[in-house]
Amino acid sequence: MSTELFEAVVPDDAPGCSAAVAIDGDVVWAQARGVANLETGADWETSTPIHIGSVGKQFTAMAVLMLAEQGALSLEHSPADHLDGLPAWAEDLTLNDLMHHTSGIANFLALPVSVFGEPPLNNEDILEFVRTSPHAHRGTPGRWSYSNTNYTLLADIVAEVTGVHFEEWMQENVFAPLELEARIGPPVPSDPVGYDALGGDFKVAEPFVWDVVGPGFVTMTPSELARWGDQLRVPALVSAETLDDALSDGAPIEDGWSYGPGLWVADDGTLGHEGVGAGHYTNFGVSADRHTTAVIACNQDGVNLRTLMDELAPVWIG
Repeated sequence: MSTELFEAVVPDDAPGCSAAVAIDGDVVWAQARGVANLETGADWETSTPIHIGSVGKQFTAMAVLMLAEQGALSLEHSPADHLDGLPAWAEDLTLNDLMHHTSGIANFLALPVSVFGEPPLNNEDILEFVRTSPHAHRGTPGRWSYSNTNYTLLADIVAEVTGVHFEEWMQENVFAPLELEARIGPPVPSDPVGYDALGGDFKVAEPFVWDVVGPGFVTMTPSELARWGDQLRVPALVSAETLDDALSDGAPIEDGWSYGPGLWVADDGTLGHEGVGAGHYTNFGVSADRHTTAVIACNQDGVNLRTLMDELAPVWIG
């Protein structure tokens, strides 16, 4: 039934999608359909990795939880304890504020690129903005406001605390121990091309001018991401107590949802996140009992991922 539903929604001769479902960490269904690159004619395969956008925030949050459990940092530390040159207002914030988006720091993706300098732009450009710009702290501390800047700062702190580049530390301490195939960094030529749907035509989406780590910028297959979902049921990198505390200590938003460690957390225990970037769209969800993870990723914006997820999830969860 999942395959029929997928085929009914996803085109086979246009930019398409890949999806996977895992139960207790084992992939029980995976399907890919459509074209990954219209110029080369490369088809989507279940083995095709895609940039998962902000779905990758949970990996950064996991790194912070790991270091907190090891005593290398505290979630109650100020970012200024680890990053030199931050303004006085940063001294009153905590790493929890960054993780839960309650810092009040401006979202760099919501600002003109010219504020930061000439592309390509990276974490150092964002850090300098936070250090020097009067526009860096627009919000109210303690009030939830989604900002990708929070997660670039968390990645900077991981690198500062460990003395290792963030992407290297993540490979060695998160992905490799779990035997997950994932890449942090800019796209490579073999990655799917992202497209904007314009009626019956497709236009290559504008590429990122950012080469940043922390708020996302992770590339992996939906099957690998679905396997990862079981870490939210039986974590191997931190204790169950540490993870449960992080998931239950989120910032309240509305309609029964809060924002935890890089994840939306529902009152019933359902977890999820969306990711968007350069024509790539990902939806990640974990059932309330944490046994089932579903992932859908597409390289065009003409497929409604949320609707497809809402139709696919009941097939496996009931």
